[in-house]
Amino acid sequence: MQQRLQVSWDRQRSFVDGVAHELRTPITLISGHTQSLLRRHPQDPALQLIRAEAERMGSLVSDLLDLARQDSGRLSLRPELIVGEDALLTLYERMAPHANGRLKLLIPASASSLAQGLGDPDRLQQCLTTLVDNALQYSPSGSPVQLACTNGLAGELVMQVQDQGPGVLPEERERIFERFVRGSAAEHSERRGSGIGLSVVKLLMEAMGGSVRVADAPGGGADFQLWLPAATSSAGLSST
Repeated sequence: MQQRLQVSWDRQRSFVDGVAHELRTPITLISGHTQSLLRRHPQDPALQLIRAEAERMGSLVSDLLDLARQDSGRLSLRPELIVGEDALLTLYERMAPHANGRLKLLIPASASSLAQGLGDPDRLQQCLTTLVDNALQYSPSGSPVQLACTNGLAGELVMQVQDQGPGVLPEERERIFERFVRGSAAEHSERRGSGIGLSVVKLLMEAMGGSVRVADAPGGGADFQLWLPAATSSAGLSST
């Protein structure tokens, strides 16, 4: 029975991996042609919808590929020194144009206090993007989403995405990072979700030697935190 289950699991993983790879090409073509059309008709609501849905599909395919790679031991990471403020500025410049003025970036008053850690910069951006997307979707329209970073007590780099939404119930703070699990806030939302975005954030952060956590934000809402090893840490990232 164990052998049959293993064979079935391997086939399922291979199927997901193959389908995700096959979907990338048409999604890329759809996105490229839509962007070209939007340059000529920037206010066309149908084209804007197509672009948004193509981006959502592309994100879902990327998540499925990461899950398949992690399961098969093929997840590849590129460890580097990361300056938290630089990473947040990159995120802000990329996402602010689509956030209707809701993104708020906190910059430290002194350059000497710059927070640093070790991680894969591209994978960190992927994780931050997921958290910001969720915050924008599940918090009240017009409410701010705040980006900040600091160093933990042991020198870890802590990246924060804080919103003013309904927050996360204490009993759900572990479960929402499991595959295909959606929290009560998402279940009562009109917006769709795959239930794998946060699970991919968890696997990527753990592969980088870090973690993802959620707490109450000051004044209400959720405070999602990405923790990366200290810049002086000798802990390596899992890379295959």
